[in-house]
Amino acid sequence: MKFSKQLGSLLIDCGFSEAEVRVYRELLRNPAATIWDLVKRTGLSKSTTYRAFDRLHSLRAVENSEQGIQARSLKYVVAELQKQERSLRKNIVKLKQLAPYLHAAGSEHDTFEDCYTPDQIRDAYLHMSQVEYDTNLDFGDFENFVPIIGGLDAPETFRRNRLKHAQHRAVCTTFGPFTSHFCTRKEEEKFRSHIDLLDLDFMKHFIVFSDTGDSVLYAHFSDEEHPYAVLAHSHVIAEAERARFRHFSQKAGNA
Repeated sequence: MKFSKQLGSLLIDCGFSEAEVRVYRELLRNPAATIWDLVKRTGLSKSTTYRAFDRLHSLRAVENSEQGIQARSLKYVVAELQKQERSLRKNIVKLKQLAPYLHAAGSEHDTFEDCYTPDQIRDAYLHMSQVEYDTNLDFGDFENFVPIIGGLDAPETFRRNRLKHAQHRAVCTTFGPFTSHFCTRKEEEKFRSHIDLLDLDFMKHFIVFSDTGDSVLYAHFSDEEHPYAVLAHSHVIAEAERARFRHFSQKAGNA
């Protein structure tokens, strides 16, 4: 396959239009003095040529210089496409996060806040310690959640904040030094807390909610290098989590 034809096919596969490819290849052959020059050389209409030029310029594929309108190196095109790809990946992650809630959201007032860094997740977690409720409820893999938020400092702060206004109940699906630190009888009595342990396949997920509030924090950390969380504000979702918690709390009590 000739280079020019192969280049055109690859650019089309990357989302370029036929007009954009034609303009870019024409400029690779020779710079153009003006857009009108490009119109005559490509056979495209003036409006189509302008649109193609504007898109190519946004992709850093062409530039205006003292020598006229020139095509730039493909390395600039590749860099811009990679930048757009990274942005697309972030949006794909956001869509994946919203997917489970599409049919659960029951009101136009429901909101979802995304957290993409450990610091953001930690802040959202601590926010949940100060929301008004009577009992804080936790469910899931607390043991592997603690390292994501930087160790025990955040859970200790959470507990102090929560103790001022609420009790605590948890169903933990993993066990280790972090979990054991909080579930001794002495600690539970001192901090008005009760923790059940349940052997359940719920690794790398941890949920924080409450008995009366509509805020629910979902933390996902199966990819430890790229953990994320969603802070949902939805009565329907909160009610669903409370029902699930009652089910597994009863199951843990009967185990």
